[in-house]
Order: sequence, then C-alpha cells, then structure tokens
Amino acid sequence: MPTTVLKPVAQVIGGDVDIYTNMALWLHEYQYNGPDKQGVLSPYPDDESAARDIRTLIIKIRELTKRAVQ
Repeated sequence: MPTTVLKPVAQVIGGDVDIYTNMALWLHEYQYNGPDKQGVLSPYPDDESAARDIRTLIIKIRELTKRAVQ
C-alpha cells in the first residue's frame, strides 16, 4: 500500500491503528531525513528518540500479530 493512503485507511480503521500508523509514517520520514533538532523535516531530534518509537512499534506489531494468529 502506498504511504499516501496509509493515513486515510488507518483513520477508517480507527483506534490504536491510527496512532501507530502515525508513528510509522514519522519513522518513514526520519529514515529519509534523519534527526532534525528543529523538527522541520523529522519529529525526531536525535537517533535515540527515533529508536524509542521503533521499539514501541515493534512491540505493538508483535502483540497484534500474536492476536491475529490465535
């Protein structure tokens, strides 16, 4: 799915999906722009703040996939 439609689809699904989609899209921007202390190109001022969200997203993905498999 193209990133341009991820947000509208997540809004339809709602709940946590929308929140974690936002996080994934921010990390996608960070991947291309890197850290940005001014917050213009990326909401992450440093690598550690991005790493925290990456860990959070991985935990949530694992939780959702376990639930889907059961």
